[in-house]
Amino acid sequence: MFQFSTANRILFGEGALERSLSLLNQYGYSALLVCGQDLSRSELLVHHFQQQNMRYQQVSVKGEPYIAMVEELAAEGRRFSPDMVIAMGGGSVIDTGKALAALIPNQGSVYDYIEVVGRALPLQNKPLPFIAIPTTAGTGAEVTPNAVLTSAQERIKTSMRSPQMLPDLAIVDPTYSAGASPELTARSGMDAFTHLMEAYVCNEPNPLSDMVCEEGLRRFVSAILPAVEEDDLRARSDLAFAAMLGGMARANAKLGAAHALGRALGGRLDIAHSSITAYIAPYVMQENILAATAAHRHDVLNRYRQLSCLLTGRHNAEIDDCVAWTRRLLTRLALPSISHSGLCETLFEEVAADAMRSNALKGNPLPLNQQRLVQILEKVCLSSDCGCQFTPLEGSESA
Repeated sequence: MFQFSTANRILFGEGALERSLSLLNQYGYSALLVCGQDLSRSELLVHHFQQQNMRYQQVSVKGEPYIAMVEELAAEGRRFSPDMVIAMGGGSVIDTGKALAALIPNQGSVYDYIEVVGRALPLQNKPLPFIAIPTTAGTGAEVTPNAVLTSAQERIKTSMRSPQMLPDLAIVDPTYSAGASPELTARSGMDAFTHLMEAYVCNEPNPLSDMVCEEGLRRFVSAILPAVEEDDLRARSDLAFAAMLGGMARANAKLGAAHALGRALGGRLDIAHSSITAYIAPYVMQENILAATAAHRHDVLNRYRQLSCLLTGRHNAEIDDCVAWTRRLLTRLALPSISHSGLCETLFEEVAADAMRSNALKGNPLPLNQQRLVQILEKVCLSSDCGCQFTPLEGSESA
């Protein structure tokens, strides 16, 4: 038995936002609009509000959402009393909007509802209608039931989660990611990759999540380089579709140690969560393969072999080809290395202990103890990947 949940309604394609503005009116006559720093991107929405004589309040989110910031915005939102929350931006913006839609109708602190460092209580009241409009292709937050928030006090990322937090409407218009910098495109794309990869090899996949992951990975492989290096709109559309599928996959299967470690490190390193999980991913993959080999877990090894085939495009790929492929891609994308972002100055035992408490670790293909997590961090820290010569990627015509 399995179940599959996603946003109540999804509109996908070039021009999707402009063609769907009238749908917003069914949710009420006042909107809290959460945006990123570039407010010009939301001009179409603001113009619609003005034409319809709707009340609206616009807030701008800079960087990843911290619990204290969300608490403050929720208090302001309760005073404004909107009928709906609309979030237009990257994953941090959408997570902020999603959290506000849940918190505004509910009393208490954010800590009452978040996992790991909070009480993880269920929502007492239904969230406000929430509309998600991503402008990057990465998190897939437009189709997930959780908001990732950072606790500055505990220096850790955690989630506020409820099935009721699935967006009422997701509008995915790939044209809004056009023109994004190569670095942002690469970083966001790797976020989609780690969601798809970990959900595919997790310990509780299902036939539908497998189909979603396989199609997402195929689209990712063909799209990532032309989207980053050529700003190709068709590639950006495929990357946006892969990111959305990655969100569906992580919402309906599970993740693994890369996300557990990424969230534990997220509050300690001044670098994007997507870059952290991307650089950790091949080391987690290798550690899982080693652990599965030692435990004679042929089911896990076969899943990694299938992953290697998907990434390389070769039917005879070896089990660990997925590791080499991912490392070569990271070298090509030239994302900032976390080994030079304060990782080596962190306390690995403390980070690993935090990761052991993460719900993400429960989905790892097989159990990893704290010492294995420490070993992964040590290998990442000692990595010299940043100085590698690039070898063309198999499975991508643009390599």
